[in-house]
Amino acid sequence: MLRKLVKILLGIVLVLALLIGGFVTFGMYVTRKLPWQKPIFETTRPADPGQVGPKGVLIFSKTNGFRHESIEPGIEALKKVGKEKGWDVRTTENGAFFNDDYLSRFKTVVFLSTTGDVLTPEQEKAFEKFIENGGGYVGIHAASDTEYDWDWYDHMLGTHFRDHPLYPEHTPDAEIITDVRNHPTTKHLPAKFHKADEWYNFKQSVRGKDSIQVLLTLNEATYKATFPKAMEGDHPISWTNVIGKGRVFYTGMGHTNETFTDKYAMPHIVAGIEWAGRF
Repeated sequence: MLRKLVKILLGIVLVLALLIGGFVTFGMYVTRKLPWQKPIFETTRPADPGQVGPKGVLIFSKTNGFRHESIEPGIEALKKVGKEKGWDVRTTENGAFFNDDYLSRFKTVVFLSTTGDVLTPEQEKAFEKFIENGGGYVGIHAASDTEYDWDWYDHMLGTHFRDHPLYPEHTPDAEIITDVRNHPTTKHLPAKFHKADEWYNFKQSVRGKDSIQVLLTLNEATYKATFPKAMEGDHPISWTNVIGKGRVFYTGMGHTNETFTDKYAMPHIVAGIEWAGRF
């Protein structure tokens, strides 16, 4: 009897520990602010990238917050594809790379799961000019967990990260609906497909906003997200936008390493880079 009581008490303690840990973790994921991590801003111009080919792609993966393990596999996968397709791929985590001279050599910039405040006001202005003058932007996954206080960036994306499921699953398998079948980034996709990922909930739905076109929608009925709740049925997960003369592509997919080998997600991202860069 005593052993049974001890087991019950230990079970209760374990459950409480998990719940407390879950709420602490949930708080971290909602705010995406790591109090012990002081943001780092680079202001010294890095080495000159030299001449960049006509299909120049800059992958920017700076994190001043949570860092995804999928960043490095994502970089390697995009480099490999770029070599096959004739892209000139460069990578940086140095915000000082964002100046008029360096950015002008590229067709599109990929924000690969960037987090937090990553650019100084001067660097932000250089990027705004780059996009509005015809440059391309591709945001992958945590790119929406970036630059919350930069109004222009929020307008470009149309929304920002709010939270994501933690219970009963962190990266549940879900059905994705292809809203637009004839867009360059979706023409290879079936009407519906499945993928497991860290499905972001956003502060607002982008549907119907300005010049945003929703490409893919998450079917919330196909996965459990009771903690926290999802987006009440309207859950765009990939979309495009136009800012000035520039093209914008964003997808919420990309938390898992497998994204960058997935038969549907990876071609979608690759086509997003080509569409944004007008390749």
